[in-house]
Amino acid sequence: MTVKVKQRPAHKKLRVLCLHGYEQDSAIFRTKLRQHTDSLADIAEFVFVDAPNEMQPYDTSGVDNMARAAAVKSGETLNRVIRGWYGLKSAEPERVCGLETSIAYLTTVLNEQGPFDGIFGFSQGKCGLMAGVMCALLENRYEALGKKCTHPPFAFAIIASGYMLSDSKWTHLYERPLSTPSLHMYGILDSYIHVSKSIDLCRVYSQSAELSTHGG
Repeated sequence: MTVKVKQRPAHKKLRVLCLHGYEQDSAIFRTKLRQHTDSLADIAEFVFVDAPNEMQPYDTSGVDNMARAAAVKSGETLNRVIRGWYGLKSAEPERVCGLETSIAYLTTVLNEQGPFDGIFGFSQGKCGLMAGVMCALLENRYEALGKKCTHPPFAFAIIASGYMLSDSKWTHLYERPLSTPSLHMYGILDSYIHVSKSIDLCRVYSQSAELSTHGG
C-alpha cells in the first residue's frame, strides 16, 4: 500500500506596496531599500510604483531646486522627471492639487497588481502622508476611492515622516480612528517634517507603534 504524503504548500510571501518620496521615483527608492528588501526576499515581495504627477522645479524647495529652476530658465533641461504625489496651490491656507490623480492611479494599482498585505510610505512626509491617505480610504471607503476599488484594507502600514493634510477638503480622512496596525518612523531633528506632525498622525491609528531616531 502506497501512502501519499500531502506536500506542505510553499510559504506565501507578504506583498508590500512601496511609495517613494517627493522628488524621487520608484527606481531611486528601490535602490535605497535594496539592502533591506534583499534581506527580506524570502518572506516579502516589494512592489515599487511611480507617482503620477510630474512636478515643476518651483513646486519644490531648497537650494538644489533653486539651482534646477535657474538651469531650466537658462535653457537647460532636467536629467530626470521630478515626481510627487501632490503639489501645493497655496501654503496658507493649505490647498493641494494632484491628490485625486494619485488616488485614482493607486486605486488602479491595487485593482490590477494587488492584493497587497501592507503599504510602506517613505521620505519627507509626502508619501508617508500618501500611505496614510490610502489606509483611511480603504478602511472607510470614502467617495474619493471610487466604486470600482475592491481591495480590502491593508493588514499593516509602515509610515516614515508622515503627517496629516490640513487642506479642509481632506481633513475628514482623520476624523475617525484608523484600525490598520501601523509603525510610524520619524526623526527627532527632522528639519522638514516636524516631529510633532508625525506624532499627531500616529495618534490617529488605534494600533500604532513608534520608532524614532535622533537624526532628520
